[in-house]
Amino acid sequence: MCGLWTTIGLVPARGTAMNSARHQHELVEVVISAKSPAIGHRLSELPLPGTPYQARLVGVSRDGDAPAEELDELRVEAGDAAVLEVNEGFFYESRRESDFLVIKTLEGNKVKRVDRAIIATVITVAMVALAASGAISMLNAALLATFAMLLTGCLTSEQAWRSVQWKTIAVLGAALGLESAITGSGLSARIAHLCASLGGSSPRIALAVVFVGTIVMTNLISNAATAAFMFPVALSLSETLGVSFKPFAMIIMIAASCAFINPAGFQTNLMVQKDGGYGFMDFAKVGTPITLIVGAVVLLLAPTVYPF
Repeated sequence: MCGLWTTIGLVPARGTAMNSARHQHELVEVVISAKSPAIGHRLSELPLPGTPYQARLVGVSRDGDAPAEELDELRVEAGDAAVLEVNEGFFYESRRESDFLVIKTLEGNKVKRVDRAIIATVITVAMVALAASGAISMLNAALLATFAMLLTGCLTSEQAWRSVQWKTIAVLGAALGLESAITGSGLSARIAHLCASLGGSSPRIALAVVFVGTIVMTNLISNAATAAFMFPVALSLSETLGVSFKPFAMIIMIAASCAFINPAGFQTNLMVQKDGGYGFMDFAKVGTPITLIVGAVVLLLAPTVYPF
């Protein structure tokens, strides 16, 4: 029911006219009181003249089940439950009334605003075009797009403030400190030397070692730092083996961006972790097989496309 209500283009057929935009409305569940003047009336006769409420009927049930008769012919009884689309005025009007036994807001249901969709699309396309063309940096393009969204009314300051994920910012800050600790303690250098010693005399084994080492590091520190550490290792391996450095470069480029296992390994992981309700093990369970698949493909194709 809630999913149908949020579908763009669908509007409840029964109810009063409302003087506010639909994206500002909410869903509430109400239970009809025995004192309600609507009792005994058909739904087709509602709203009654002089009703103080601005509301639209989204759904109705009786004893927990859908009514058997047609909605227009259904007569209201005490204890009937209904889901209504209301605006803020409903809560003001109903605060002292006895028409409803229960008034419960159904959180998490909103009709998407579409009246600014074209403007928002133009701003987004302009942001991507400016960043892709190199005219300005991605950060500046995003900031300009945000200001444009605010100025055109596509976004309110309250929505912008609520969209900030403070937990994600805190984790990213902590990750920067972790990166400094791993780098400063020499752990990153030890991992790099270990990869060099395990490479052996086989170019393909050396390529696999570089991939594994890059995967381990990129899930602990940033992808840029990982690439910086693994680049000289891979270059040294290729020179020692007397083979082309190109397949090693491709391995580093791809593996450094495969931070699928640790949610703190990359910013986008953290962005989806909260909204999706994911835990560390969710990333590990899905990220590990994805990493293995990517590894198998890139280790097969890299030396084929860029021969040793």
